[in-house]
Amino acid sequence: MPKEKMMFYKNWNRTFLIVSASLVLNCIIAHASNKPDLIFLLGGQSNMAGGGYTTDLPDTDEYKRYHTPPKNVSIWNAKMKSWQPLELGKRFGPEIGFSHALSAAFPSKHIGLVKYAAGGTSMDKWAASGKLYPRLLTAFKDARQSAPNAKLAAMLWHQGESDSDTKEVAEAYQGKLVKLIAAVRKDTKDPNLLFILGQINPAKSYCGRPRFLHADIVKKAQAELKVANTVMIKTDDCEMNPYHWGFNTPKEKRIPKNEDNIHYSGKGQIKMGKRFAKAYLAKRKNISR
Repeated sequence: MPKEKMMFYKNWNRTFLIVSASLVLNCIIAHASNKPDLIFLLGGQSNMAGGGYTTDLPDTDEYKRYHTPPKNVSIWNAKMKSWQPLELGKRFGPEIGFSHALSAAFPSKHIGLVKYAAGGTSMDKWAASGKLYPRLLTAFKDARQSAPNAKLAAMLWHQGESDSDTKEVAEAYQGKLVKLIAAVRKDTKDPNLLFILGQINPAKSYCGRPRFLHADIVKKAQAELKVANTVMIKTDDCEMNPYHWGFNTPKEKRIPKNEDNIHYSGKGQIKMGKRFAKAYLAKRKNISR
């Protein structure tokens, strides 16, 4: 082989190795950057799982940014056991509005969400001995193992509609919620973990049948919760809800719902997420003083 050609191949191989090493290093750095600095747990039933439709979000200055999730936010994939970029999908919950607000507040931090929610689930199913809580806890432990240096910042909770069908179950709600908070704090080894809950506000019918007739009892139990470091988000200003409509609230500030008057719409979920974020940021600010 001519000397010139040999030199060409040597230089080409050297360049290839340098480029390959650079690409591998970039992949390692990119992978490392997915490790969150802050972790948030999200749990509950359908309004946490998400009934907001992406098609509800118009391409306006107010909403178009929500079509592209923040780059410094990841969500834990329990099946793949890995952190993945947050995606909007066809339907979503409060995590989209929440993540945008947190991303803006902490642009230099990477935020991780560990979410497990299931529609139509009662507090009994979320008990430590139930089926759902252990799944959330397992997801958190796997996520924490993947990012051992991350700080568990708070738990976001939206649930209670399924406990409002009978008076007996509704009256037992607060006691069960207190036990859930205690279990989460014990199992995450954070005895003072911030717990933020969204107050329920369903209509008293669903699919033409009476439902949630004792929601007021659950709402009262949530509002009167006496547990340290817990915050409740009020939802009395739901736009479409006929039995608790915030008439004194400007329409543009109300929380829109879907036609079933149970589940928050796309716009409603964005506003709920922003309220969760506002509650967290306010609490964080007070602690740092």
